[in-house]
Amino acid sequence: MGTGYDPYFLSGKHSIPLPALLGNTASGALDLGKVFDFCHFSIVMNRQTKFAIFSAACVDKSKAIPITRDNTSWHFDDRIGIENQVGPEYYAENEYDRGHLTRRKDVCWGEPREAKQANYDSFCYANIALQHHNFNTGIWNCLEDWVLERVSTQRLIVITGPIHKAEDEEYCGVHGAPGCAVRVPFGFWKSVFYLDDKQQVACLSFLIRQSPERSNNRCEYQRLITYQVPLATISKEAELQFEASLYEKNPLYRRVSFATPAHDLPAPRLKRIWHPADIVLDES
Repeated sequence: MGTGYDPYFLSGKHSIPLPALLGNTASGALDLGKVFDFCHFSIVMNRQTKFAIFSAACVDKSKAIPITRDNTSWHFDDRIGIENQVGPEYYAENEYDRGHLTRRKDVCWGEPREAKQANYDSFCYANIALQHHNFNTGIWNCLEDWVLERVSTQRLIVITGPIHKAEDEEYCGVHGAPGCAVRVPFGFWKSVFYLDDKQQVACLSFLIRQSPERSNNRCEYQRLITYQVPLATISKEAELQFEASLYEKNPLYRRVSFATPAHDLPAPRLKRIWHPADIVLDES
């Protein structure tokens, strides 16, 4: 039975360590940043926001097994504690979905028993965040499909997390009283690591600002503001430090000379994503 994040998942020659916690991310981490392992992914929790700081998954497209989705697998993780996870009452009678950080179908691979365990584990509330319905069923779902469409390699590492701002709206559920300290994330980030055709590590990073605005096209990026960004931008926005050599593996590394908060960055310092073809895979 496979379990947890494997830094050598891409290759025994290339390690992708989990990012280190910095600043407010470090001070707010649950159990000093303890890593909680699940089947094919691992999570580090924030005790203040009660959401994951990040969820890091190992994805093997060649061993994928289709597992039927059901709505009976939602659960808390006893190791983390119910008090440290945002539960079902925050997702009821509103337009917020229980949005997976690590995607369910990404970790459904391996032996049938293994894939079923990974499917169940992905429904843990530690792997869930408040995502507006239009966001969760639209671009958040489309983005990784588009990445998988552009990247031919079978194995990937996908690390994902929320972005929080001081001005994030407090949301205590339809029937909750103010003071719950649960806040709707400003947006979300995703970094994908894989081996290119030269068997060298490559990295693609994205930042999506969450918005309740409606769109008739579920993959429309204009209103929901999606960017491909340098890995350094993820570090700044999420207060995380990746292994130093990984920053230059991002194709935008040499195109951008510094990292500014993403919502303030005009083109061409960010790469706006409208279609799969817009995703930059190399520096050319």
